[in-house]
Amino acid sequence: MNKLYYLLIAALILIIIMLSKSIFFGENSYSKRAELIEDNKTQEIQNQELKRQNKILEFEIKNAQNSNDHVENFAREKLNLTYKEEEFISFKEENKKDDDDE
Repeated sequence: MNKLYYLLIAALILIIIMLSKSIFFGENSYSKRAELIEDNKTQEIQNQELKRQNKILEFEIKNAQNSNDHVENFAREKLNLTYKEEEFISFKEENKKDDDDE
């Protein structure tokens, strides 16, 4: 009876150790859970930004479908298109280096 009792206690301790190892160091550990929560927060922020951009694009599409002025404005600003009698002037941006960088 005494040996059986010690064997049972040893088995229970072994099971507790294995479960503890799984909880703290395994695939479903607390640290992994914290990483997933942080990744989820980052993904939610990205999703909100994409939703905001989608709303802007939807507005532009609806505006373009309903207004010829919007199409003309888009052609002038984004595609650099002009009428025949107009002259198109383009400005180049120069990258200026600071004297501190040299």
